[in-house]
Amino acid sequence: MTETPEHQVGRQTSSDDPPDEAFETRADAHLALRGVVADQGASMSWFSADFRYWPLHDPQFVRALEIWVLRDARRQSALRILAVDWRDMRTRFPRFATFRRDFSHAVECREIRAALVQDLPEMAWTQSQAVFARTSTWGSGQRISAQKRLAALHDRFEGVWQQAIPAFPANTLGL
Repeated sequence: MTETPEHQVGRQTSSDDPPDEAFETRADAHLALRGVVADQGASMSWFSADFRYWPLHDPQFVRALEIWVLRDARRQSALRILAVDWRDMRTRFPRFATFRRDFSHAVECREIRAALVQDLPEMAWTQSQAVFARTSTWGSGQRISAQKRLAALHDRFEGVWQQAIPAFPANTLGL
């Protein structure tokens, strides 16, 4: 059985790996998510059931995303976002929906059925760090940076991503 990030809590893959950082409040989770965006990695992968507890309403968070995309405006599909339910995104997070529209060249969104999610935790991933939640409300979780754990989390995300279908279009067409 492949160990999940939750099963590896507190474990290090080698003495050279930086220590994992646990968080126990949603405010700390939001800080950790901001840290992933501020990391300025070449790409990011996110997963949440519905992003209800993410800071997508926060102007500073959305501005950090804009800065991240503008760092290399030519990149394609740099932010891959996976969700189970996209229905309320435009009304719950209008600022983020505007970001999605304005930077559609760099953002790809997909939807996955809950039954196919398996044990993928809510997470934000870059090549150098990831944050995952132990609870769907982001009340606790962990920031990881050990390469072996990052690779395992990314592989799990990729497996689910490949089964997902396009969703949350940048523009909605109407008559």
